[in-house]
Order: sequence, then C-alpha cells, then structure tokens
Amino acid sequence: MNTDTSKAHRDALDPTGEVNLEDTAAVERAIKAILDRNYGSGYDAALLAQATGDLIRAYRGDYPGLLRCDTLYHDLRHALETGLTTARLLDGYAKSRGPDSLDRIDGEHALLAVLLALFHDIGLLRRDTEAALWGPVLIPIHEERGVEFMQDYLALTSLSPLAGLSRLIMATKLIFQMPADWTRPERKLASMVASADLLSQCADRCYLEKCRDFLFEEFCAFGLAGTADSPYPDRETLLAKTPEFFNGLFRQRLDKEFGGIHRLLQVHTGDGNPWTDAIERSVGYLQGILPDKDFARLRRHPLPFV
Repeated sequence: MNTDTSKAHRDALDPTGEVNLEDTAAVERAIKAILDRNYGSGYDAALLAQATGDLIRAYRGDYPGLLRCDTLYHDLRHALETGLTTARLLDGYAKSRGPDSLDRIDGEHALLAVLLALFHDIGLLRRDTEAALWGPVLIPIHEERGVEFMQDYLALTSLSPLAGLSRLIMATKLIFQMPADWTRPERKLASMVASADLLSQCADRCYLEKCRDFLFEEFCAFGLAGTADSPYPDRETLLAKTPEFFNGLFRQRLDKEFGGIHRLLQVHTGDGNPWTDAIERSVGYLQGILPDKDFARLRRHPLPFV
C-alpha cells in the first residue's frame, strides 16, 4: 500500500479505527451486529437492511422523487456514521442498564433511533422539482424536511406506529430546544441521535479541512459566510472561531441539552472515548496554528463521499 492510499484509508476510518465509513456494507454490518447483540429478534432486521439500501440509493440519486446529494460536508459518509454512532450509544445504554432494567430501550425504539440518525439529513437532498437549487440552501429548513420525509417513509414499514416520532430529528438543529412535552424516553432517543450527529462530524480525522473546504462553501449558500457582514467572511475566520464553537455551543448541547448522554460511548468501548479524544486533538492542533495563522499546516484534502 503506497503512502497516499494508506492515508486515505486511515482518513476513512471511524474514531475507533474499526470501521471504514466509506464501505457502506461494513457500516451496515457494524450496526446490525450491535442491534443483533442487544435485541436479537426484537427488531426488524430486514427493515434495517432495506432502509440502509434506500439511504444509499437516495444519496446517489437512485431513489424516487429525490436528486443525488450535492452537499459537500453533509455527505453519505456523515449519514452512515451518525447511524453507527447512534447504535454505539444504544449499546452503551444497554450495557449500563442491563437486560431487566425498567427503563430499557426495546428493539423497535432502538431501530427507530438508528433510522432517524441515518436519515437525519435527508432533507438536504433536493426533490426532483428542485433541480435548480443547490442543496446547501436548504440547510436552514432541512430538519423539518427530514421529519416530513421520515413520517411518510416509516408509515409504510413495520415501525408505522412510531412514525410520529420522526419529529425527534428536530433535536439535530443547533438552535432547537426539546419541547417540555417530549417524554423522557423521547428526549433520550433524540439526545442520542443529536449527540451522534455532532460527535460523528467533529471527530472526523479531516474535520478541520472539511470546515475549510466544505462547510464554508455550504455556509456561503445561505448567507452565513462569504460576505464582509457575515459571521464568517472567509475560511480563516471560520477556523479561528472553531475553538469558540467547541467551548461554547458544542459543549452546551452535548452536556446540558442532551444530558451528557455521549458518555455512553465510553461504556460501549469499555476503554475511553475515541470521539472526544479525536476532537480534542483537532482543537489542540488548530490552536497551535492560529497564533501565526499558519493554515498551510492543514494538509489533508478530503473528498465528499457519495
């Protein structure tokens, strides 16, 4: 294996180094193994396979009514990893409670959480009547679109009685606070999905480069970046404000709004939290760059995965 191929392989691995996130079959197997271990025949394994296939087809432009994914940062890899990370949180939760716990999550609700995680950004995919749009312009409303899609999708599956819980996708919206009338089990599942969303993107080995190359472009699409009066007039400003994001909104969401449920990943692994470790490494590296603005030290060149 040459050096470039070796680096590309490492960059495609999840934070544990166990799963190639650009191998769709490997991600599906990893999710299924976790659900099989914890729920056995208590969840619809055929629906997991069907939904994963539908997700892949949707992002690749082969699903009725939807156009191929054209977002750079919010790509298929991120969708797959969010589903896998949610499954790992469910595993940590199951291990922390035991099989006879009164607040155990059953197989149907576990599968629901995984499917909502896999499809949490489906609202960014343009409908076949929206070919003139660039997907990132939908960022401000994509969670609502995702809820609508999943309500319709789940209504035709064995999880149809739970289709109304598609609203839990809204927790992935950075400015969203879970309503007081959401039940404790609903808040738990929503917190897992939203925590997985944040952790999976920020623990990426190429996170800093993806902010520079992809996220900035997506922000430009709906006016959050690229102009003198926007919060991020240039790529360097976006990177310079990244530590503030981690120390502020990121931690507030994970530790307060979502109740620190991300710590279940340490229960899942039984040996530390590779996701928060990866994030701390990235932030530390970036803080070493910022004083001299030596952004040339960001040498990775990731590609969107679809």
